[in-house]
Amino acid sequence: MNVLIVGRGRVGSGLRQTLANSASIEVRSSGRRVSAAAVGAADAIVLAVSDDAIEEVAEIIAPHLGRKTTVVHCAGARSVDELRACAERGAAVGVMHPLVSFPSKRNPPNLAGTSFTVCGDRAANATSRRIASACGARVVVAQTGDPAYHAAAALTANGAAGLAFASVSLLTRLGFEQRAAEQAIGGLLRTVGENVQRLGVPEALTGPIARGDAPTVGRHRRALRRLSRDALGAYDAVVPVIVRCARAAGLSRASAAKVLRETKR
Repeated sequence: MNVLIVGRGRVGSGLRQTLANSASIEVRSSGRRVSAAAVGAADAIVLAVSDDAIEEVAEIIAPHLGRKTTVVHCAGARSVDELRACAERGAAVGVMHPLVSFPSKRNPPNLAGTSFTVCGDRAANATSRRIASACGARVVVAQTGDPAYHAAAALTANGAAGLAFASVSLLTRLGFEQRAAEQAIGGLLRTVGENVQRLGVPEALTGPIARGDAPTVGRHRRALRRLSRDALGAYDAVVPVIVRCARAAGLSRASAAKVLRETKR
C-alpha cells in the first residue's frame, strides 16, 4: 500500500519513520504544498497537519484524488467532517488518532504496543488498521471529535509530563543531577504505564494512599511545603483522584477520609 503523509511536524515525522521500516507499506511524505502527482499515486493519505489546517489541506488535495483513495487525519479533537471535500470526491474518509506523545521530530517514540483510535467509513477504518498494524499499534474503533475524548488523552500525556516536571525539580533540590532525575522519573513513568496496560486500573495503583497510610501523606505534605509550594499544590490537586482510584481498589471509606483530612492541614 502506498501511503502519503502530508505534514512534516512531530506526528508526521514519527509516523513516517516508523512506517519506513514496514515491508507492507511504501511511505512518502510531503509538506502542505503537496503535488497533484503525489496525491494521485497514493492509496492512502494521512493528514498529519495542525488541526486548523485539516479542512484547508483536504480541499487542496480533493481534486487530485485517485479512485478508491482513503484520506484520514490524525487530530483527536476533530471529526471526519473536516474531510468533507475529500468525501464529496468519493474518497473513504476517517480519523486515525495515535494515542501517543510525540515530543520531538528527531527522536520519535516507539509506537509498538500503543493504541490508535479510528473512526469513519468502513474502508477508512480498514486502511487505518493496516497502518496501525504496520506501526505495531492496536486499534480501538471509537468516536473522536468530542472534547472529552481529547481531554482524556491530554490529562495523561500532558498531566504526566507536568507532574514529572515537578518531581524532577524536587529531586534536583535533593541533590540529583538534572539528567539523572529525568531518567529516574522517566523510568518510573514507564513502569506505571506498563502496569496500567498489563494489570489495568485500579489494580496498577500503588503507594501510601492505596494502603490508606494517612500519616505518610501528612509527612509528604510537610516536606513539600518546605521545598516547593508548586509541588504541594500539584500533590493536593491529585490526591482526591488517587483516593477515588484507591476506593475502587478496595480502600475503606474510613481510611479514605483520613487521607483526605491530611490535605486540609
